Amino acid sequence: MDVIDDVERGNWLAGRVHGRTSVGSVAGHGADAYVRILHPRESGHVDDRRAWGVPPSDDWTARRWSDVAAASGRTMHSLVQWGRLLGDQDPNAPGTSLGSLDPVVLAALVPLLASATSTPDDVFAGFWTGHGGIELTSRRQLDLPGRKYVLASTALDELADPDWGFSLGLGWFSHVRSPSLQLLWPDDHAWVLATEIDWDSTIVGGTRALVDSIVLDGRFEAFDVGPDDDLSWDGDTLNGPGGESTA
Repeated sequence: MDVIDDVERGNWLAGRVHGRTSVGSVAGHGADAYVRILHPRESGHVDDRRAWGVPPSDDWTARRWSDVAAASGRTMHSLVQWGRLLGDQDPNAPGTSLGSLDPVVLAALVPLLASATSTPDDVFAGFWTGHGGIELTSRRQLDLPGRKYVLASTALDELADPDWGFSLGLGWFSHVRSPSLQLLWPDDHAWVLATEIDWDSTIVGGTRALVDSIVLDGRFEAFDVGPDDDLSWDGDTLNGPGGESTA
């Protein structure tokens, strides 16, 4: 992966991104279909090591949103918000997964993304410049509504290794594989992957076949969404602000 200054590579997306809290405001408008992938949440015992980003060994596991919803009597649906499932009263939550797609999840997506593009070896990644500790802000930046990104060229095979970011100057260390990339697309523009820094999920916009392959893959908690769907907390109208179900 190499940082590039050819930010014009992202101009095609700039023309599609508009709105504020909708799917299309981060993944752009114009794709055949869109899928929302929920970020797995860590669970485990509270431990001082958590403050340093180091998981306390085997006490920590990834949990699915659907399991939490079932246990708490809340409703799973395409616009569900994590804060609405628990009302922000989870004593074992290690923080949030806002704006961060786990590289392990990205690695699992790679074969599906690769099958949906003719240019899997010519891919571009965008990194939000506001992450603390990022060492790339002196480079030219792609300016999208409300966000600026440094771009890097890569190949999907490289992203199949969850440790890809350690050598890029992103601030990764030890067990901490963050910050993550916020944007990813192939040179043929067959799809786009977008992780908004304030959201608890990632959007992929592409062909109907690609979206179906992600939705049907049991490794992901994923839902069909539309470009105008609201992914703010207020977009979850089936779970109340305190976590109660309104369905």
